[in-house]
Formats: sequence, structure tokens, C-alpha cells
Amino acid sequence: MIERAFDPEVGIIYVTGTGVWDRAAVDEHYTALRTMIEDLRSRGLPIRVLSDVSAGQRQDPALERHILAHIEATFRAGDRFALLAADMADKSHMRGLLGAADFGVFASRIPAEQWLLLDELPLTG
Repeated sequence: MIERAFDPEVGIIYVTGTGVWDRAAVDEHYTALRTMIEDLRSRGLPIRVLSDVSAGQRQDPALERHILAHIEATFRAGDRFALLAADMADKSHMRGLLGAADFGVFASRIPAEQWLLLDELPLTG
């Protein structure tokens, strides 16, 4: 199961994924997530997503590739997407799949939220 909710107090979309998913569930999730994201973009709000898959199971490699295609189609430069993993092996696996600067993989919620909410530092000359 994959659920999502926006918390306007902190400005984060919280996603929770448990168990094993099928392609239809993933497609349904990303359709709903894109709708949420487009609404936030239209209001000029930053995109911050915390996806807790620590209670999920490792997905089939073909489905993982499908999920990555959705991620690439959903997020833009400047968006932040944090994943909560179950353990070090899952963290390592997810980091290997994602490999993008605007994506973070964490073991607990508080550091993930802090990272999502960090302001960008201005470039210095």
C-alpha cells in the first residue's frame, strides 16, 4: 500500500509505502502525487517529499526501474525527496539506484525532515 498526505504546517508531502506493490499501485500513487505537486507548484511552494518505505519490502527490479522512471518524470531541479530506509543494506541499495544530489536516504525521520527543510545557502564569489 502507498499513501500520501501534505502537511501544510511543515510544507512536506509525507508518503508511506508498506509491503510489496504492483505496477498499478505505483502508477496510481505517482498520478496522485503529481497532482499534489502541481498544486503546490501553482502556489509557488517548494516541493519537499518524505517517503517512508522502511516498512516496505524490496521491490522487483523491473518495478524499481519503473519507479525510477516515475521519479525522474515527477521531480525537477530544486525539489527535495528524502527516503527513509529500513536498514543500512536498504540505504545503500537506494542510494545506488538514485544517485542524485536532490535525493537523500536516511535511517530516521528527524534528520530527513531537517534535510528537507534546510534553506539553500547562497553562492559566494
